[in-house]
Amino acid sequence: MPEPWCVVAEADVLSYAGARAQVLSGGDVSFVVGPSATLVIVQAGDRPDGSAVQNFDDLALHGPFPAGVEARLAGSELPRLGFVRLPEGFMSLGELRHAVSRHEPGDIAEDSPFPYRLPGKLSFCQLHITDRLPFHVLDRVRPTSQHPLPGLNWLGFLPYDGVAALGEFVADWYADVPRGDDALGDVDRVLPEPLLAFYRAAAGREEVYGLHNQLYTADELEDEDDGLVQFGAESQGVFAMLLDPTEADPTVQYSGLHAKHEREPLSAFLLQFLLCEASYSSPFGGFATVAAEQARRLVEPLHQVPLQPMRWPGDPTQHYVAPGLVVTTATCPDGSVEVYAGSRYRSALRLLRAPDFIWERFDG
Repeated sequence: MPEPWCVVAEADVLSYAGARAQVLSGGDVSFVVGPSATLVIVQAGDRPDGSAVQNFDDLALHGPFPAGVEARLAGSELPRLGFVRLPEGFMSLGELRHAVSRHEPGDIAEDSPFPYRLPGKLSFCQLHITDRLPFHVLDRVRPTSQHPLPGLNWLGFLPYDGVAALGEFVADWYADVPRGDDALGDVDRVLPEPLLAFYRAAAGREEVYGLHNQLYTADELEDEDDGLVQFGAESQGVFAMLLDPTEADPTVQYSGLHAKHEREPLSAFLLQFLLCEASYSSPFGGFATVAAEQARRLVEPLHQVPLQPMRWPGDPTQHYVAPGLVVTTATCPDGSVEVYAGSRYRSALRLLRAPDFIWERFDG
């Protein structure tokens, strides 16, 4: 078995699969099926939706897959060895472990008293890299392109004008997402201006309403018996967000949460909600649970958003930003801190490559 992260010649690579190994091609990835091992060879490059090294832990493979490969990827007792094709040779990733498989819908089972759909062809497979890649190796096998990043002009409106900050943030952060129907239409109820401003900024884009937790569209609002309006909910329905529609900038109240209400009024809370979603649900991100001092050192180069802390997902929860980057820190009851990082561009995460910080998941 080759040493991880060494570069070897093609003839040496094929030898690890054993005698009479068969080479099968699948687009940006080749599979070598032999009596000693299964080799998975991908092209170097950053392909978030394709077959490539995705981060320091994971190799993603997308179908279609050559016949006979599926059993080797998911169930074979033979070792799976990863390699990345570079101009100078093949970089060894070391041993790979099966993590996730997804299949296309198959045929419906006809002989069962309880018909169900059989698994179809393998469409996706994620393999875990046993020895986490150092960043200097990751940069060779998955070089990161630079892009213009969303700016921080919105930060200048805080803490006094949350509505203006919200509009600027959405315009910059979601500039690559096509706008939907801009017209809010006739809203047949009295609603606070901050919520109407959010609807205008969202412009029908699902991402703005939240992909983790969710704010409701104007036609999804739910009236409570006490006159409050439910305008959003946690992803699994654990708690709901409520407001008094008769107030100009109401207090955000909770049903089902340990806290009764938020510190900031609706105008600032809506921006905080967006920042949380940006850190949870963006295309590229990271997560870790660390000691408070580690979290403090990580966010030192960032700008702290000058608003009072939120009460979830931990109390206190605070936000830190840089161009194209949002970091949320949430303090747990035991004093540890959950760190969520998100960006729409992978390159923005490089700022968080701290040598002594251990990410559980990190796409940068």
